[in-house]
Amino acid sequence: MKLQRFAILLMSGLAFTTLSSHASLVLGTGTGALIGGDLTDPENDGAADANVNYNASFNSSHEPFFGGGEGAFNVFDNILSPRNGKWCCNGPGTAAQDLSGGNLRSVWVEANFDDKRYVLNTFTLASANDVPGRDADQWRILGSNDGINYNTIFEYDNNGTAIWNARYQVVAFSSDMGDFAEQNMAYSIFRYEAYSVVNNSMHQLGEFEIFGQIPEPTSIALLGLGLLGLRARRKA
Repeated sequence: MKLQRFAILLMSGLAFTTLSSHASLVLGTGTGALIGGDLTDPENDGAADANVNYNASFNSSHEPFFGGGEGAFNVFDNILSPRNGKWCCNGPGTAAQDLSGGNLRSVWVEANFDDKRYVLNTFTLASANDVPGRDADQWRILGSNDGINYNTIFEYDNNGTAIWNARYQVVAFSSDMGDFAEQNMAYSIFRYEAYSVVNNSMHQLGEFEIFGQIPEPTSIALLGLGLLGLRARRKA
């Protein structure tokens, strides 16, 4: 399985590259470099041009559809190709933004798993086919449980430089690699949000894969036992 291949690469420490102080892992280029079987489509049977057979619902700031017209949801279709296999082209602009401030200009796309919550441990982003100037150079991966309040899981802020150096390049980020802190919060919504691009008026993205696990039931059980113990002490 591709996910097993990724685990082997991760354990071996091979194919690492440093991108603006982030120890990212370049998996290769093209559809075959995608890990596959992510949370949005574990069976890899989602339709390329329609919202069919996916394990999540989707939303976006612009172009909320699959297929023709380079819709935003194409980043979940397990395909890297021009036209129907990418998201393009509304953009947030090229000017560097202060990501610690408010009222940020952005474009975003997200997957919503409804009543299921996952702890994110790995994600991939793939470049699209068009000019590199449309690649994001300021972006975040965010998590939410209500679609209103979002927490930052990962932030990339390097105005003028993207994470990719080739077209259709798949780059993986993982808490196991130290790219972001090991998560202790489970989320039902995961969002990719871009705030500026390298040097173009438009924005593009080829693919966004999301990997994680449901929190361990033992943790929930231990929490319950702890609450019962606290309640017993209070009664005493």
